Amino acid sequence: MAEQPMHFRSLEEASHSIFDLLSDFVGINTFFIAKNDGYQVDILEVLNKDYTLLESGFQIEFQQSY
Repeated sequence: MAEQPMHFRSLEEASHSIFDLLSDFVGINTFFIAKNDGYQVDILEVLNKDYTLLESGFQIEFQQSY
């Protein structure tokens, strides 16, 4: 039987599903989705497992993000 494609109503809903799946396989604390326009980096969604490293809504200038 073929799997049905997943449908999400929002980026937030999709990111939580992806983060849950990844966290089962990858042993890291923080997963995030960010938007980078070359001038600014906007953190859109974050999953911190054991401790808070980053929070949704964080913004930083692109040149300072390295």
